[in-house]
Amino acid sequence: MDLTLGPEETAVRDAIRGVLAERLPLASVRAVAGAEPGIDEALWREAGGLGWFGLGLPEAVGGAGYGAAEEMLLFIELGRALTPGPWLATVLAAHALAATPGLVEAHRAVLAGTLRVALVDDPADALADGGSLTGVARGVPDAGAAGGYLVLGGGTIRYLPAATHGLALERGPSIDPTRRLGDVRFDGVAGAPLAGDAAALRTLATLLAAGEAVGVAERALEDSVEYAKVRQQFGRPIGSFQAVKHRCADMAVRAEVARSLTTFAAVALAEGETATPRLVAAAKALATDAALANAADNVQNHGGMGFTWEADAHLYLKRAWLLEHVLGTRAAHLDALAVPWRAE
Repeated sequence: MDLTLGPEETAVRDAIRGVLAERLPLASVRAVAGAEPGIDEALWREAGGLGWFGLGLPEAVGGAGYGAAEEMLLFIELGRALTPGPWLATVLAAHALAATPGLVEAHRAVLAGTLRVALVDDPADALADGGSLTGVARGVPDAGAAGGYLVLGGGTIRYLPAATHGLALERGPSIDPTRRLGDVRFDGVAGAPLAGDAAALRTLATLLAAGEAVGVAERALEDSVEYAKVRQQFGRPIGSFQAVKHRCADMAVRAEVARSLTTFAAVALAEGETATPRLVAAAKALATDAALANAADNVQNHGGMGFTWEADAHLYLKRAWLLEHVLGTRAAHLDALAVPWRAE
């Protein structure tokens, strides 16, 4: 199993990174996060034109013909750039709607970047009430910027336009200003299950969330290293001091291990390996841990200014904490990994 990037994967990564660097430097991320609807609509349309939302879909259904490994690269770059918006759910919707004849127009709009979708994660099917959905999904990322909702249950997938009768949105506070949260209320909403495999879609979703966490971990490391080169104390760059140097080395190890395991899981998924669910769970736990630890160390490396709103270090930490609660916490994934060894 080859875990290195080939020329084609490198070209995909570099193209995505170039667009995000040009369109969304951190100053622009702050501006987008502070305005309505909290996303860069021009970037979404550009991403649709570049085929980002169908990157892992076959060409026969409007995709680019790549696979899970290339989609993982997309989400690493989205994490590095702290890109606002419901990217994960929209990519998942592109997969879920592809095989649904009655939702062809919605699928085309998703691929074009004109329809954004938010993810309602319902692994225990708590919202299922016979043939309808009833209850409240709390803390749905980017719910207010979405034109539709993808409800990913334990065994079913449903898609509901935001204007569906019986659906209501209540916006709430979010620790991450670049990812606004909302509560979605379902009042006897009818929604027929789609034909896709919910378990397979959840595995892909978890892998992509792990990829985004890898991007946060890597960018936090780079931010620390660059700052340590230019910030001086006692007439020397702080990067020459052991305390900072060793902290950055630990950050580099975490980021590299997280990327390696997440890449391994992506290749395993693309090749249909039976161990894929276990690898993806491990990747999500490890990548999220790396993102949280590196983002916290980045704040520390910036010293007193690292704790201020004006510094960017806190944005990485807030995104890492949000990713901790997307598609299962570290504890939940570690518990799942421990099941085969658990005493009866």
